[in-house]
Amino acid sequence: MQAVDANCDNLSVGEKLCIPFPPTGCSAQHTVISGDNCVAIAAEFGTTFAALVAANSNAQTFFIQAVNAECSNLSVGEVLCIPCATQYTIRPGDVCDSIAAQFGVTAAELQAANAAVDPLCDNLAVGEVLCIPSEA
Repeated sequence: MQAVDANCDNLSVGEKLCIPFPPTGCSAQHTVISGDNCVAIAAEFGTTFAALVAANSNAQTFFIQAVNAECSNLSVGEVLCIPCATQYTIRPGDVCDSIAAQFGVTAAELQAANAAVDPLCDNLAVGEVLCIPSEA
């Protein structure tokens, strides 16, 4: 398997690709722009500086780069994981609509915050932890 270049223009027909899910525990992602800092980003998304740093300190995934404890190493274009304010453990009989209603969000918002939940929301597993997005 060859490395895919930044423009994705060197793909071969039939080549298999690994498409990673965004990391779990993120209610959203934020792409750093010029002038951003962790205090402002945390405030914008209704989380704390400490929670934002913790969610991104050991990241080093395809999507998320690790930040240091002071959050002083942000780079323009870097993607940050915005941590879940609330988590919910799936119980028997749960469906997306009932979980979403319990927290005042829509099923679509719940699915958007949980990349592993399929569009029909028929793959929930008892004991799995979902990220509950902030109320819209």
